[in-house]
Amino acid sequence: MTIIDGLRAIRRRWYVCASALLLAAALFGLFWSDSGVYSTRTVVAFTYPHESTLTPDNATSNESVIAFAGAVAAAIGPGEPPLKYSASDAPLYGAGLREGILIGLQDEGNQWAPRYGQAVIEIQIVGPSEAWVTERQVAILEHVALSAAAMQDELAVDPEDRITARVEPLTMAIEHVTPSRFARAAAVGALLLAGSITGAWAAITVELWSSRDERVTTDEAGRR
Repeated sequence: MTIIDGLRAIRRRWYVCASALLLAAALFGLFWSDSGVYSTRTVVAFTYPHESTLTPDNATSNESVIAFAGAVAAAIGPGEPPLKYSASDAPLYGAGLREGILIGLQDEGNQWAPRYGQAVIEIQIVGPSEAWVTERQVAILEHVALSAAAMQDELAVDPEDRITARVEPLTMAIEHVTPSRFARAAAVGALLLAGSITGAWAAITVELWSSRDERVTTDEAGRR
């Protein structure tokens, strides 16, 4: 089939192309109506009593305190090692997740060589609504406090010597993430291109099948 034959087939089977474009338009409408996701990266730092993360001797880099923070993270986590990405600060929504929770020690390394240099737990939450994220954020922070207290209760640590879990206030913020204008424009172009190519291919295929059926019918009639 030549290019001219293909164009003629597309013209004759225009309804096939139209159906493909309508499907692309429907997918675009679904994409455009997407309100985005809500995300937060909440940080909990573990320090000596009566200290803060701003004081020089706050024990956040102490190996024992880091180990304690790791034990708390393991207790409240899903029970499986967290996923590793090329950059430790990669957001969950950047990996394509629209609903999920990731809890672990703050990793200063990468996917090949993790490095835990601070007694800090990072709680990443991504979800479809701000209320959904807020509900899980509050529940997890309560779980962190209860787990830290329970572990020190088991060791009979004196109240004045207990490691304190402190939530960094600025990390409580929940961000609304939506596609940029460039991303939306790129999606429109990609969907239109995909719809046009698929419609043209489908129209030519239908035309070839129809022509073959007509030839078969004509040959059978000639034999009779």
